[in-house]
Amino acid sequence: MVKQLKTGLLVLLSLIIFAGVGLYAFRNSLLEVFINEQLRKQGFPLQSIAVLDISLNTLRLHELKAGNNDELQVGKILVSWQLSDLLAGKPALVEISGVEVILDLSAKRSALDSMQLATTISGKDIRIPWLPVLSLEDSVIRFHSVAGDVTIAVSGSIVHDHSNTQVIRFDTIISGSLGQAKGGLAATLDAQGNMQGKIAISQGRLNIPGIKISSFSGETAFAFAALHLQHVQTEFALAGINLPEQKSEKPVPEQMDETPTALRLGDAAIGHATLKGGIYRLSGSWNGEFDLGIDGGELIAGPAEIHQLSMALPMQVKFNPDGWHIGLRNPGQVALGKIITGYPLRFRDPPGFSISQADLNVTGGPHGLALKHNIIVMPENLTMLVKSDKSAEIEVNIHPGKIAAVGEVNVNRNYQGQLTLSEASFNLPQSAIQFKNISAILYLNDSEIGNAADFSIGKLRHLASEPLFADLSITGDVRNKAKQGKSTEYALSVIGDVAGLQFLKIKGAHALDSGSGMLKAEVVPLNFLPGSLQPREFSPVLAQLDNVSGQVSAIAQLKWSTKGVHSSRGALEMRNVSFTHETAKIKDLNIALNLNNLLTPGSLPGQKITVEQIDFGIPLENLLISYQILDTSPPQVALEKAQFSMMDGVISVAPVTIDPAAKFSDMLIRISNIDLESFFNLIKVDGLAGSGHLDGQVPLTIEEDQLTIKSGHLAAKAPGILHFQSQKASQWLASTGEEMNLLLQAMQDFHYTELSLTLDKSVAHDLVAQLSLLGNNPKVKEGQDFRLNIRLETDIDKILQKINYGYSLSHEILRGSFRLH
Repeated sequence: MVKQLKTGLLVLLSLIIFAGVGLYAFRNSLLEVFINEQLRKQGFPLQSIAVLDISLNTLRLHELKAGNNDELQVGKILVSWQLSDLLAGKPALVEISGVEVILDLSAKRSALDSMQLATTISGKDIRIPWLPVLSLEDSVIRFHSVAGDVTIAVSGSIVHDHSNTQVIRFDTIISGSLGQAKGGLAATLDAQGNMQGKIAISQGRLNIPGIKISSFSGETAFAFAALHLQHVQTEFALAGINLPEQKSEKPVPEQMDETPTALRLGDAAIGHATLKGGIYRLSGSWNGEFDLGIDGGELIAGPAEIHQLSMALPMQVKFNPDGWHIGLRNPGQVALGKIITGYPLRFRDPPGFSISQADLNVTGGPHGLALKHNIIVMPENLTMLVKSDKSAEIEVNIHPGKIAAVGEVNVNRNYQGQLTLSEASFNLPQSAIQFKNISAILYLNDSEIGNAADFSIGKLRHLASEPLFADLSITGDVRNKAKQGKSTEYALSVIGDVAGLQFLKIKGAHALDSGSGMLKAEVVPLNFLPGSLQPREFSPVLAQLDNVSGQVSAIAQLKWSTKGVHSSRGALEMRNVSFTHETAKIKDLNIALNLNNLLTPGSLPGQKITVEQIDFGIPLENLLISYQILDTSPPQVALEKAQFSMMDGVISVAPVTIDPAAKFSDMLIRISNIDLESFFNLIKVDGLAGSGHLDGQVPLTIEEDQLTIKSGHLAAKAPGILHFQSQKASQWLASTGEEMNLLLQAMQDFHYTELSLTLDKSVAHDLVAQLSLLGNNPKVKEGQDFRLNIRLETDIDKILQKINYGYSLSHEILRGSFRLH
């Protein structure tokens, strides 16, 4: 039995010795098979090895080539060790040189994608006795891509000091068409996996599609405990950053929600940028603070250019397994510097704003990531100056108020949010116009109303000493009225309110696909009654109108397409409007005006104005005006017919074209069958009365608010009687002789066969009224005929002044209205 056991042990020992000798004899071949298998798993099939030798204390490898196109080449690897040193925990010595790795990033799948790197380290009690003493020389990594090539030259070492700490130093030089930089890593690592180190980058330059940086440098310090990262401290400076406009193969409407006029971002540049801060591991989460600074920025957005942009953002970050958060420690500051808008306007001072809140939260779940944001911006007050060809620059003082943006992107990458403007206002000092308490909410992809907006103006005020209109409030909204699956069509609704009365309504619509739309503004019928609604509630200027009754309404409408406005119309209607004024009284004023073009105002013939009675010291009745607004530039009024009843007769104006922009206007007044006695009562000649009727015409010229008459002529239609009894005239003529006494006697009951009145008035002189008579007094000189020429002193100048005032007022209203176009 003992003999058999000895024989068995001898056989086993012989097999072990034989196997060991066999393994040693075939060690190089076995090692080559192992290397080939490992390289193949990483996507680098082995091609050749010039020298491969392993002994009891060394491993030598020369001229290794791997990869289908020799993407991996190794000049030399030498590993040496002593068995006694390994048993004592001392590392092996590794020398590597001549390594070259080529990675083609333009390929669909590079060898780098196949590399499986073990990066997860678990456990706190970690020892790393096997990290070798390393020397790496003459090694490069070459990256090839469609954008360009980059070469990274790497050299460095890992050495052990006497405290059983490994000192790691590596240097890199990056060069190529995509950029260049010098980098260095210096760190220490102990056997427990505790590491402290610093990465420094200098002489950096970047040139890749979408961004170009002429210079960057910085350093990052880090610390690991048991190979778990504990903190990172970094400071980087960049200069000469250029962000070219991103070109796209898609047409602009497809890029920007199919809106041809969407804002398009152009080239951007940053003179200097800095990033400084750190992040620390604390109780299972990461907390950090960073300061981002930008100076000398430039941006092109549509037609606008922004120069000298600067920004300071004191940020804070927090990461944990559930997500991460980015916010601000203190308000961020942004100054826009110089702005070139491409329009005839400029800013008095550089605009700027502060960012009081900027919270970004990202959370993860089984279906993906979700993002929420809450940003509040407080723009500074600014003054905008708009150039005008006809006057000085128009000044606009703007208080932008507060802007808030709240929203989220769900796991399906759908965005939903709101953009809110509040407490805004702006003033037009030259026009004394103020918009106060402006607010707006823009809804983006709202679950109920989609893309929409609500807006309001708390007060629209005229700040003049005599305001033209009362305080007005405006509210409105924009909604997508298209049915599900149809192209977007936005509808606008606006309401104007004065003292609780909603008198103004505006409706509009615009289709994004076709570019067509319409806008309709309406002043709802306003029913005025004494003791109730009065015009003074809409305009303090109308406070002089008392006991107003009647109805007023107006409407305007525009329609447009991508080619511009193709039709417009408007209408003004006043029904049975009556009122009193300190200088006039109007009864039953009716106006029906229909404009067939609003851009260059024009109307069809036959527009009418009627008034039953006007009394401003001269009683007028049955006023009728028929006219047409001509679509000339500037617009003119073709007066077709104008007449009224006065003194039992009719006064009319011959057809004439009136140009409100002209310096003077000529017109011919025609007088028919006015009562002579009423006329004398009107002009108030002392002691003069008579019977009969007058016809004639008076040519008027109105120039710069001055009325002139040249050779106006009125004549009696038939014989009549004049009575002239003047105590004042009798006293003046009592001592002038018998002939004048006979004249005075004759005029007391003068039977005329001819009577005419000539009127003349120049700018420099009062009206000259010359009365010419032919007739007799049956009781004087046996009815002998007299021909008399008498210059009258009358109050007709006052009458003409009132006529001129009325004309000038209407003339100025027309001129001001057309000036708006």
